[in-house]
Amino acid sequence: MRIRAAILFSVLLVIPGLADAVSTSRKGALFRSALLPGWGQMHIGHSTRGIVFMGVEAVTWIGAGLSYLEGTFNRNDYRWLAMEEAGISISGRSSQFMDDVGDFSSSDEYNDYIHRMARYYYPDDPDAQRNYYESRARYGSDGWYWTSEASRLDFADHLRKSKQWFRRSMYIAAFALVNRVVSVIDAALLDETEPGVYTSLDFPERRDFSSVRFTIGARF
Repeated sequence: MRIRAAILFSVLLVIPGLADAVSTSRKGALFRSALLPGWGQMHIGHSTRGIVFMGVEAVTWIGAGLSYLEGTFNRNDYRWLAMEEAGISISGRSSQFMDDVGDFSSSDEYNDYIHRMARYYYPDDPDAQRNYYESRARYGSDGWYWTSEASRLDFADHLRKSKQWFRRSMYIAAFALVNRVVSVIDAALLDETEPGVYTSLDFPERRDFSSVRFTIGARF
């Protein structure tokens, strides 16, 4: 999320600056490119460049969507395994909790580990040991017991893959913002007097947005 926010902030800085530096006719191309990479290039007659940017945009969102689906499928798998093979629902659980479920064969084994850590950190302070243990131990509705080691490993594998796919989908989606920045800069530098196909989108009536006029033309 931090990467996406940083790139979006860059877009917001780049567009106004370029818009101030170019002619009024070019501003429409800049904002078109910010809305849909490649649209600005096609608007000023550079259809091939526009198609390239649009192609990159399409591939980007397809990749983000497929990655998200893979993350969802693996999430469904590890949730089902936890419920059926460990007797615990992990929907809405923290990432650390799910990691612990995948690392320990049962909550009893996990609690023994916490007990050992309490003695290690506070060897001469029984009260501190007790507070450490009680604040971290898991039992009752937070308890689990894996029916087999294979099920636990399968759960851990699906959990790891789900996190990787969701992270990948976020990075790919962030690239869509990069594509917009590059498209805006490219549209600002292109020569609109060169021959080519151009497009135009406007509203015939300034105060009536119910009608839209889309024009395709060729410059010779």
